[in-house]
Amino acid sequence: MNGFDEVKLSKKSERLLYAWVFLPVFTLIFAGIFALLIALARTPVILTLLPGKDYFYIALIGHVILAVVIWFLTFKGALWVLTTTGFLKRDPFSLLLGWVSFWLTAAGTILIILPPITGRGVPVIVNYIPVIEHPLFYIGLILAGIGVLLTIINTLLTILDAKKANDKLPVPTVAMGMTGVVVIIAFVCIGISYYFQISKSFIDFERLFWGGGHVLQFANAMAMVTVWMLLTKLTINKNPVNNGLARALYLLYLLFALPAPIIYFLFDIASQTHKDAFTELMRWGMGSSGAFIILVLVAIFFKREKGAKLPWSDPGFSSLIMSIAIFTIGSLTAFAIRGINVKIPAHYHGAVGGVTIAFMGLGYKMLPLLRREIYYKRLGTIQPYLYGMGLLLFMLGLFLAGSHGMQRKVYGSDQILDNLGKIIGMGVMGVGGLVAIAGGASFVWNMLVSLIKRAKGVPEPLGDALGLEKAR
Repeated sequence: MNGFDEVKLSKKSERLLYAWVFLPVFTLIFAGIFALLIALARTPVILTLLPGKDYFYIALIGHVILAVVIWFLTFKGALWVLTTTGFLKRDPFSLLLGWVSFWLTAAGTILIILPPITGRGVPVIVNYIPVIEHPLFYIGLILAGIGVLLTIINTLLTILDAKKANDKLPVPTVAMGMTGVVVIIAFVCIGISYYFQISKSFIDFERLFWGGGHVLQFANAMAMVTVWMLLTKLTINKNPVNNGLARALYLLYLLFALPAPIIYFLFDIASQTHKDAFTELMRWGMGSSGAFIILVLVAIFFKREKGAKLPWSDPGFSSLIMSIAIFTIGSLTAFAIRGINVKIPAHYHGAVGGVTIAFMGLGYKMLPLLRREIYYKRLGTIQPYLYGMGLLLFMLGLFLAGSHGMQRKVYGSDQILDNLGKIIGMGVMGVGGLVAIAGGASFVWNMLVSLIKRAKGVPEPLGDALGLEKAR
């Protein structure tokens, strides 16, 4: 597979990639604002100084929808553009469709932000995609979903066009094409669930998003391991997985996601069996992630050139290491879950945190493609460690509190901090949350300034640090 040494972007494609890099960073601004409110609201003593429950839950939904759904999907938008236009050295199948899909996604994101930022609507706390019952929120979800769907269609058409021209398809391009198919399957699951519920007096949002939410985790994992491979190549100049094995591992993800829509026709969506079927599908279908972890770590620690030092100050490399560590710990935590307690969010914050920090690392590395460089270099060096260590403390605190009976999805006096384990655990969680928020804010600020300001000395059109060829 290739790093960025053979990436070529036309001016039109560069602008589209810039837009798709800027949007997820913009999304994280508001995800961070809501995360700060949530961390403070669950920290002993401080929680008594904050607003009541209703706004807390609205802020919680705002954070989850932006940090786990919109951030992931919009960054995948950047990956879809990069791995097709950049790696295939061609413009998208339809530049018009590319921009229409972007602006629909951007408009939807803004509409999603408005209800939680103003405290309007009724919060509905459900798994995967929580909802605020407000017209703007609903419209925003639909617009963003349509935008992402159109982006995937444009991506697949670009790949098919390249295939017809007998162009060689690099592994990252194939991987993100498969990822797009998995996201479509997730949308199909949501559509089928809605169809089966449309005759009922109300929509059960838990059941509406349960299946599609599980399938989206396959897409998140596929995008994350693609970023791992890119970062390994970009930072230590090693390909951790040969092309044939990589394609097989991606195909394994896809094969487990494909049967998902059939589950709706086998089991009543109101049954526990229906929910368990998706849980088992994800449990057995994520094996490729473990294989990628081993292969990447072997490439880093055992296949590098003799005497070569690891680039720990490179934010791409540190993000790679922290991503693997956080994702692995989060995955292992799942085996310790018993009952309904805060061990569950300790687990899924590890899973989604691993994806987030990997995306952050690649965000830095994509700047030279946009004729930018990291504006605050020292901040860029420490940011992955700040965010990663904060998230690990956050997970540790939740795990400790959960081990002492702390229930999930409770707030304020409902937390019942009746033993030392809960108090210490939630205190550590609060400290870790604040450190992670500082790390996230550092990334957003550094990326925003880097994207807005073209630093002096950056060559046209691409950075020479990655050995890039002239794009035009």
